[in-house]
Amino acid sequence: MNSATLLTVDLDAVQLVYLAEGAANIVYRIRSRSLDPSTSADLNFESYGPNTPPPTEIEPLYMDPRLEGKLVRLRKKSASATPVVESQNHFENTIKPLFPSENLVQQTLFQPSKDLLKDCNARLREMESNGARPAKRHDVYLAEDEMYGMLVTDMSCSDNSFKFFEFKPKWLGQSPSAPPESKRCRTCALRVMRKGSKPGLCPLNLMDKDKIVVAGCRIMGLDPRRLQDYSGSEMEMLSRIRDFLLKDPLLRRLRQLQMDKDPNGVLKASVVSPDFLAAMTLRDCTLYLKVGQGSIDARLGDLDLKAGKGKAAYWRGLEGALIDGGWYTATENEKAVGENLCQLA
Repeated sequence: MNSATLLTVDLDAVQLVYLAEGAANIVYRIRSRSLDPSTSADLNFESYGPNTPPPTEIEPLYMDPRLEGKLVRLRKKSASATPVVESQNHFENTIKPLFPSENLVQQTLFQPSKDLLKDCNARLREMESNGARPAKRHDVYLAEDEMYGMLVTDMSCSDNSFKFFEFKPKWLGQSPSAPPESKRCRTCALRVMRKGSKPGLCPLNLMDKDKIVVAGCRIMGLDPRRLQDYSGSEMEMLSRIRDFLLKDPLLRRLRQLQMDKDPNGVLKASVVSPDFLAAMTLRDCTLYLKVGQGSIDARLGDLDLKAGKGKAAYWRGLEGALIDGGWYTATENEKAVGENLCQLA
């Protein structure tokens, strides 16, 4: 396993609760197993007998303390998926040295049992039958032949003392392959090509003090044109996120690394070089913000290894389509000229 650390934990002794999923992984909360219904009923009796302690004296259900504050992430079965241990070695050797530990969603390998994976897949099928699983995720299940899973930092909020936001910063600098006369950054060009005029977060706004409020609104799901309509608590939260974007060095560090590790662009880069693959990983990560009363916990996650050989044709084809189709320069058709421009314009 090279440098990856393996944690030996018994997840068969706890309950995994579906939280979210993406194209490659499913994330679960960890819960103590609930009491058997007959046991719960017994605890309601007023008379416990000479050898049975009352509920206040019964030892609480045990959960390994190493699982506290963690989520479980398991890989789906896909021909293009990178084995978990390879992604973990990439994280340990390439990504982890680039950032302070407090700015990363930490991840540790463990070995799930075959029964655990089969049970999770059975529950996914149940979720599909009762409409609890997103339709676009149907028919793809966990890889039961995968030897490893990950325990990751839990950045979700289980109470009202925190607010949680997440977004993908994407390409914080322009693509090195983009035409010099571009009117859209790489992220905005791709969004317009795929979805049309639907507004979204322009990554360049995250780097511009004059556009920080617009970026903060996009992160929070607010309309920057309707600030007067929002409550005092919403405006206070927006102010806190704006201050974070202005003062915290994390996103500027991320931008510099993206540019340093891919100075030439996908059309000229060696798509199997470790630096280029790191740049593509850093262009597709997620920033998680856990906003408390007096602090913001900001961590980067979804830092999986990008498989260069499998992705090379896709990356280059996409860049070629953006360039040749006029999506960077906003000349894709006559009607669109001057419309749907990003900060670059």
